Amino acid sequence: MAINGVGDNPYAFLNSQSSQTEEEKGAGELAFDDFMSLMTMQLQNQDPLKPLDSGDFLGQIASFSTVTGIEGLQNSFNDFAQSLTSSQALQGSALVGRSVLVPSSIGLLTAGEALKGQINVFEPVTDLKVEIFNESGATVRTIELGSASGYTNFSWDGFDSDGEAMPEGVYQFKATGTVNDTNTAFATATVAKVDSILVGSGSQGLTVNLAGIGAVPFSEVQEII
Repeated sequence: MAINGVGDNPYAFLNSQSSQTEEEKGAGELAFDDFMSLMTMQLQNQDPLKPLDSGDFLGQIASFSTVTGIEGLQNSFNDFAQSLTSSQALQGSALVGRSVLVPSSIGLLTAGEALKGQINVFEPVTDLKVEIFNESGATVRTIELGSASGYTNFSWDGFDSDGEAMPEGVYQFKATGTVNDTNTAFATATVAKVDSILVGSGSQGLTVNLAGIGAVPFSEVQEII
């Protein structure tokens, strides 16, 4: 038996109205009031000989609520992400002009300022030294630090082994010492000034542009000086 052209499919009228509504509103724009209106029409036009089970109604309502809840959660996460990005930009702006310690084997020598860094001496040594190299790879200075253990700071005043002042620019350094009769290289970090910051998106997060080094993820900053 057919009622109002619905036929044996009690969802036919709902599907037809839903398609028209979605075409008018666009994908993802069906509101809860629209859904309840369509549900009422479905009840009015269902086959009285084949009434829709109440469990089906509850299932449809639960499904719609789930989708609506997910969309609301996504919107909340988007708002949170935008808020977090703004907060990062505000915090990052305070870093400009400050110095930070980051893992690196290069540093910038500037007028009136020593090139400073740190060495991670993972095992005690008695002959720790730092070699400074110019852009061509030639050794310009060797700094003897002697006995050391743990995180050890060093500083280069910008003079070579002959006492001559070296020009400003980027220099490379290497820290070594003897561990178990083996010449061993140690991880180093350098102090650099923050020129600017870049607020990225997604996994990129905050990036700091350091003088003489370039772009470094903020997550690699070991210390703010």
